[in-house]
This record gives sequence, structure tokens and C-alpha cells, in this order.
Amino acid sequence: MIERKRPRQLAAILGYTALVVALPIAVLGLMPANEYKAWGGGGIDCDSPGPVLFFGVLGLAIYGAGAVLNGRHFRKPLRLLVAGICVLVCLALIPNLADALTEQRLNALATDTCG
Repeated sequence: MIERKRPRQLAAILGYTALVVALPIAVLGLMPANEYKAWGGGGIDCDSPGPVLFFGVLGLAIYGAGAVLNGRHFRKPLRLLVAGICVLVCLALIPNLADALTEQRLNALATDTCG
């Protein structure tokens, strides 16, 4: 019976480690989509919000999966806490992804500015 439990414990430890390792990816997804607007200016950022979109979607996928997988076992307090943290990270990423999509559309309209 102990041998059956070890692969589950190993999988849980690997899952928690993956969430911790993915935290910098989520932080990169929280960068501002337009640095000029973040500094208080009103310019068009010609670098495009591509990295913000990439890291934001990747972080949303990882932490969304973490929320679902840990939320299934909501009766265990540690898993409920981990699922709650994953949901909070997802809720932080969603508005930033929406801003990045808006900035991408604005950059597409201003093709003559960014040559």
C-alpha cells in the first residue's frame, strides 16, 4: 500500500514544483503591454505586445490547469489553498491579456507610424 502512494506523492511534488517554476512566466505575462502608457505617456509602442501575450497565455494555461487539478480535491486544505492561488494568478493575468490584445489592435491600425 505504501508503494502505491509514492507515485502519487511524486506526481504531487512535481506538480507543485512546476507551479513554482512557472511563476516567472506568469510575472512576465504581467508586464505592461504598452510601456509608454505605463510611464504616463500616450505613445504607440512599436515593439508590439507579443511577449506579453505569449507569456500571459502560457501562464494562464499553466495556472488554469493547476487550479482545475488541485480544485478537484477541494477537501484537502493544501490543495484548496494551491487552487485558490492559481485562480488569483489567473485573475491577475486576464485583464493584462485583454490590454495586450487592445494594444495589438491599436498597433495594427497605426502601420504608418511603426515602419
